[in-house]
Amino acid sequence: MAVDDQVRQNGMCEELARKDRALECLFAISSAIERRGAGFDEIIQDIAKAIPHAFPNRVGVRIMLISGGEYVSEGFQPAARVITLELSAHCHPIGTLEVHAGEDRVFHPDEDRLLKVIAGRIGRIYARRLAEEQLRESEARYRSLFENTRDAIYITTRDGIIIDANQATEDFFGYSREEIIGMDVVRLYERPEDRETFREIIESRGAVQDYEVRLVKKNGDRMFCLYSFSVRKNEEGDIIGYQGIIRDITEKRRMESEREQFVAELQEALESIRTLKGLIPICASCKKIRDDQGFWNQLESYIEQHSDAVFSHGLCPECQKKFLEGE
Repeated sequence: MAVDDQVRQNGMCEELARKDRALECLFAISSAIERRGAGFDEIIQDIAKAIPHAFPNRVGVRIMLISGGEYVSEGFQPAARVITLELSAHCHPIGTLEVHAGEDRVFHPDEDRLLKVIAGRIGRIYARRLAEEQLRESEARYRSLFENTRDAIYITTRDGIIIDANQATEDFFGYSREEIIGMDVVRLYERPEDRETFREIIESRGAVQDYEVRLVKKNGDRMFCLYSFSVRKNEEGDIIGYQGIIRDITEKRRMESEREQFVAELQEALESIRTLKGLIPICASCKKIRDDQGFWNQLESYIEQHSDAVFSHGLCPECQKKFLEGE
């Protein structure tokens, strides 16, 4: 066999061996990522252990994160020859990937590209971890708000089945959690037909704010309430239900009604007072007053008819003296 052919064949064998090692390494990394129940630290540690399998002469690997984590391959020892790749997530540095080898070790371009691919995978895993943590924190905040708010909050399917409700909803309507979960929400309406009207409005608008409804408690008490609700959609954009807050304004409505009644009574009283403030025809001699029909009335009779005043008759000292003297 010619020397050139031998060299070419050896090169092909080495290339195939590199590809096999790279595939073995990537398969081990994918298996670590996809393993059910594995935590972030466990996945990164397994990646550090898998990377040396991509090289013919085993190398040492160390992954260091800015957050404080350090993960090394089996039997790791720092070496003079080090390749360092920066790890990043969302365009922000998160740490470094170090590959330690002997001083005379030369890395093939394919090996350099493989390390860059692995560094990118680590960055995506870290970004996913951040997203999961943020999601858990968001869910915890939502659940805390959902459970601890004094406003009644519930979630229904599109056809009106209650699938979740907070403690305030149970207190609000007087039902236990076992009773209210799975209940048809139409049972909470004083007038069942109002449910269909609400459904048409919220689906046409996507959300409603301070939408007034009349609801009923388990004990039969009627309430004036305000809905602040929005539609819930699936990934395809189809409406699957509604969620929102209910506020009881029954007491507010009662106070408004009483205030309106009080204002009406006050206006009526003011009208009576205005009648007495007008031009009143009075006899200069007998002090009788002429009414709107032209009849002359005693002064006290006229005032009693046009105000809430009631007269109590008596004699002043001067008239009493005259009365006694006249006797």
